[in-house]
Amino acid sequence: MSPRLEARLRAARFIVDSMLGSLARWLRMIGCDTVYAKGWHDSRIIEEAGNSRRIIVTRDRGLFNRARRRGLDAVLVSDDVARALAVLSLRYGIPLEIVPERSRCPVCNSPLRSASKEEVKGRVPPRVYEAYDEFWVCTGCSQVYWRGGHWRGIEETLREARRWAEKLRSKRRR
Repeated sequence: MSPRLEARLRAARFIVDSMLGSLARWLRMIGCDTVYAKGWHDSRIIEEAGNSRRIIVTRDRGLFNRARRRGLDAVLVSDDVARALAVLSLRYGIPLEIVPERSRCPVCNSPLRSASKEEVKGRVPPRVYEAYDEFWVCTGCSQVYWRGGHWRGIEETLREARRWAEKLRSKRRR
């Protein structure tokens, strides 16, 4: 990973409100350190964002406005994941791609690490073990990941996000 990209991903630390759980998982998968504030009151989100220097991502206009009045970085997004990813990518320079070596666990937000096939034996279904050679393990919760059949859907969502990013970029140029 280039030092410039690494710096952008380190700087793009988010706190996502409880209405955007799916977006939180996507941000983690593309490598962004993302707290999912499920069930948190707005005041706790604002306090945590201020203390940990995180960017608030929300669909809640009231939370967005309160955060901005306090001088916090906040982004108001729609509930469409692809469009929200496009907005965040353009604003913070985040690449719309999944590179497992820089991804974070969509469940617990810990970094992933490459794992040998032997290491995951007995931890994945036998069909998966036979069919795949590349695996990653969460350094926090030990969840095992691989590029399975669901990968086509992941790639399609990212293609849609890139299309949205291009549309939004074109609008800005006008």
